[in-house]
Amino acid sequence: MNLKTIRKWLIVGAAEVLLSLVLLSVAPIFLNSNKPAIGFAIWLAVPSLLGSSGLYVGLRAADAKKARTLFLKRFPEYDAIALAEFLDISSQQVLESLEMLDVLQSDPDFQALHLTPMELLKGIKKR
Repeated sequence: MNLKTIRKWLIVGAAEVLLSLVLLSVAPIFLNSNKPAIGFAIWLAVPSLLGSSGLYVGLRAADAKKARTLFLKRFPEYDAIALAEFLDISSQQVLESLEMLDVLQSDPDFQALHLTPMELLKGIKKR
């Protein structure tokens, strides 16, 4: 399981929630002052901040699911691979690597390497 990516997302998420709570606690001060526009801006910025992060996570998870599906169509014997392994890889990268693998499989020098699909995934992540 790819814990580095999940850990980074959790740290960023916790920092965003903490920042949002601080901003929301400061907003009433501005609303009750002679600069209420700043308070309203804070009230609008906080949902935008949290919403955009949620949208990113949702889109990234959907792309990881698509990348996993592309990989499993080619290598169904690896169906035990978790979705978390694909969080760092875009579906486009998987598609390009599979196309490159199709071309390289006819090369005798490449066949001597005995590259497994898991090594292919690790190579995609290093790019």
